[in-house]
Amino acid sequence: DALHMYQRALACQRALAADAGRPSLDVITTLCNISRVHHLAGEIDASLAANREVLELALVLVGGKKEHPFLIHRLKVEGNILVEAGRLEDAMKTFVEAARRCSEDGRDRMITAMMGGGGGGGGSSSQEDADAGDSSVLSIRSA
Repeated sequence: DALHMYQRALACQRALAADAGRPSLDVITTLCNISRVHHLAGEIDASLAANREVLELALVLVGGKKEHPFLIHRLKVEGNILVEAGRLEDAMKTFVEAARRCSEDGRDRMITAMMGGGGGGGGSSSQEDADAGDSSVLSIRSA
């Protein structure tokens, strides 16, 4: 199955990353996919755990820049998963953290989208957010 294949790939990628001595974009991408598969299977805690690891590794990869767009995006994905799981208090904390990391303009756009206003993001699901969360933004913006 897909999860098994991702886990096998992850083991190889982790070994290569350990040799390189720094987080790997391949590991982050595979963990994003593992989080998504767990989410689709209804395995919320496993999905959130994989996403947390994505956040930790990506933070190192971008040099500790908490306001990096990829990190903010992954926090919003996490918040949406928490909403779907009915964990509204945790979701709100996660959305607040994402908003704090945004620039003032980005924060305004995020709040407008979350309230169902313009920007086209109000009706997106966590699945659509995951699709939009291509980790290639890390390689472009972290350089």
